[in-house]
Amino acid sequence: MSQGGLFDESHAPDPALFDELPLWSSLAGQLLLEHVPLTARRALDLGCGAGFPLLELAERLGPGSLVAGVDPWFSALRRARQKREAWRVPHAHVVAGDGARLPFRDAAFELIVVNLGVNNFDDADAVFAECRRVLEPGASLALTSNVTGHMRQLYDAFERVLAGDAAALERLRANVAHRGSAASLAARLEAARFRIAATHTREVPMRYASGRALLEHHFVRFGFRPDWEVVAGSREAIARLEIELDRNAASAGELRLTVPLVYIEARAG
Repeated sequence: MSQGGLFDESHAPDPALFDELPLWSSLAGQLLLEHVPLTARRALDLGCGAGFPLLELAERLGPGSLVAGVDPWFSALRRARQKREAWRVPHAHVVAGDGARLPFRDAAFELIVVNLGVNNFDDADAVFAECRRVLEPGASLALTSNVTGHMRQLYDAFERVLAGDAAALERLRANVAHRGSAASLAARLEAARFRIAATHTREVPMRYASGRALLEHHFVRFGFRPDWEVVAGSREAIARLEIELDRNAASAGELRLTVPLVYIEARAG
């Protein structure tokens, strides 16, 4: 695979750089890359994590651009820097920072992208206000998010399992409700003095052979299962959820969950 020293599969550190792009990020990232404007010369990836879509966006905008990525996760930023050097993308830069207090001057950027970050912000309104501050007038904020209806088949099964446990059902309701809709996200952007320029939606499937396959998937264990265990309140409830999901899989031939995604592009007023 090595081409002019770009990637040496025999060199110990390099295979770690050629990691699998997390499926969850790529589902929304593809939607983002299909629609994001490519005219900006100064762009920011807010919540860049380990480098996606930061590096991909920088390469698509080309060497004449400057693309910064900001994230509070220091370990992920170290990995993003490794990839930046391995892929030779010198116009991509990573900065440790908080989206609610961005370390950039006013009107620093022509484009900000946020891929699947909105649901993780402690104060989304403060983040949108900061995005408005560091964008030039008329510049674009492009975001993707999973929205209301996310994995509804799982949450319907969860509700059946928790029937009769009022406290657990309330925790489930709160877990589901923290995700917005396309309309509620647009309203928050408009409150931050953005004008909605475009909206695109997509529903993508996530397929598993069984409930256990879902619950033991590495990314589910990392990104979702801890919250589900809090909702359930006991290991027994999680075990019942697995059984209920297995019933669905046996009936349909697979466990099929759907994830509604939205891309919203907004212009700074």
